[in-house]
Amino acid sequence: MTITDDIASPHYDDFAGTELDTDKWMFLEYPLPDGSSHVCAEPNAQVSVGDGAYAVRIERFDNHHGVQIIDNPKHLLFTTKAFELPAVGQSRFSVRMSAEGLNTTAYDYRDGFAAFNVLDLVDGWVFDLAASSDRIFAIHERLPFPGVVAPFTHCVDAPLSGLNTEPGAEHRYSVALDREARTVVWEVDGQPVYWIADADVPERVQVGFGVFTLHPVQDDSSVSLRGQGFSARWRDLTVEIPNSA
Repeated sequence: MTITDDIASPHYDDFAGTELDTDKWMFLEYPLPDGSSHVCAEPNAQVSVGDGAYAVRIERFDNHHGVQIIDNPKHLLFTTKAFELPAVGQSRFSVRMSAEGLNTTAYDYRDGFAAFNVLDLVDGWVFDLAASSDRIFAIHERLPFPGVVAPFTHCVDAPLSGLNTEPGAEHRYSVALDREARTVVWEVDGQPVYWIADADVPERVQVGFGVFTLHPVQDDSSVSLRGQGFSARWRDLTVEIPNSA
């Protein structure tokens, strides 16, 4: 952890061991009406931890559900810690991520993508950066949590940014939030790809790594399993939050 005059910049997890640190990470889990739960973890995922990275390879998706919000995340873990965003100053969350679709449809990110998640699990705000084998895009979302009147999912790319990617290519993804300015900025390799002014910026967020599909549920049944899979890797997770003092 390094400290400058007004910014704390810790690496939340250096992934130095061989197992996921369950004191720092947990999988997203949805309680179901029958008392069971749906865990967003692919049962046949090949997971590796070490050398500073968390990586997952899923040869063929298996996780699915008839409820859209549960069907989308095939494999999603997030921090056990919620990071408090100060009232003044910009907070930045960054990671290096690579992504590669396995038997996915070219240029159709709905078949599968990796995401760096910055999310508010209290009020349902989501600020993600995502990549498939051939596209990079931002996601701004309001999840259909109880009490949310108008949920939405917006995927936005920047066609004139000059950003290019290919299967397995690594990029630096950053999301910056400022409660006082009411702004959110999504950046890739230091270049803004999307931003919002007058944003609803939550008081705290958690960070996640995930693999998703986005095929609309039909007649209460998932149609997201098409024989495809995904491979992704995350490393150098950095959290920069202004000191409160």
